[in-house]
Amino acid sequence: MIVFCGSCDSKREALGASNEIRVICSELDKPIIRDYLSSIFTDTLFTPEPEPYYYLKFSDPLVYNELNDQSKVVVAAVARDEGNSGYQLVKKLLPANQFKETELGDPVILAKDVNARNQLFMIINAMSVEQLFATVESKKDFIRKQFYDLFVERQSRYIFGDDRNKKLEDSLKTEFGWSMKIPWGWTKIKANFDSQFVWLGAEMPFQWIGIGWEDGNLVENELEAGEYIWDWPKSHYGFIQFHDYKFKLNQTPYGNSNAFRADGIWETINVKEAKGGPFRSYVFYDENNDKTYHINYLIHHPGNDKSIFMRKLDLVVKTFKIEFE
Repeated sequence: MIVFCGSCDSKREALGASNEIRVICSELDKPIIRDYLSSIFTDTLFTPEPEPYYYLKFSDPLVYNELNDQSKVVVAAVARDEGNSGYQLVKKLLPANQFKETELGDPVILAKDVNARNQLFMIINAMSVEQLFATVESKKDFIRKQFYDLFVERQSRYIFGDDRNKKLEDSLKTEFGWSMKIPWGWTKIKANFDSQFVWLGAEMPFQWIGIGWEDGNLVENELEAGEYIWDWPKSHYGFIQFHDYKFKLNQTPYGNSNAFRADGIWETINVKEAKGGPFRSYVFYDENNDKTYHINYLIHHPGNDKSIFMRKLDLVVKTFKIEFE
């Protein structure tokens, strides 16, 4: 895989949604390329309906010039057919030596900022389905990281701009000894030092972030962590609970700590208007001040895409930082 960056001083910012990949290939190659990219981008959010992290938007090679400045572009050809419009497009885009090299060796090229700033541009030029799919295991992690890094870059400039709620950030830091970057539009629902719980919220869509902490190490193993997370929403939010559908618990790095991460579905209990949606929790022990922290976020956005908002919330909670003991 070759990664290069063109001079982008005079280029405009790449267009397109952060959760869309524009795939340009012929109808002949479309099923092959769909299967290949689906084997690379396997992340799915259950809301409870499954939502992919990226949507593949297919377009005909004839409209390449109208779409080549999108933020994530894949131009692909597999069928060696002179009538294959994708094959002809790849021939035009690659120098002759690089075209031959991809046919005989590595069929995937990933480039940055080719036609616009903050763009990922991938070319797939494979002689056969077997040649292409042989690259899945060796390319998967690298490709996913490049796309994730681009998502972080684009979204961070938007959600962590100068219009953040810095007044709320400062008050939380002063009162509780930890900080978090809080985007514009977020407000404090509840904050109490004695209960060791802070509850933040935003609307359009409906979103919550909850931060709780207790003395001591309460999550020394997976069983303790799972029980702690499972019982937490009832005792803090009061009228929601987690559901066992698609509930997952894993260990993961979180800042300078090792955390347990839980993903699943939440639902309201004993309320007239039922609500629910996806949630994620991080729980970890901080040795410096002998406290266990639980950071939870959730969303309610029925009938609409939720995966992109959940990924944005993940960026927000990962700015959590303990400022002093």
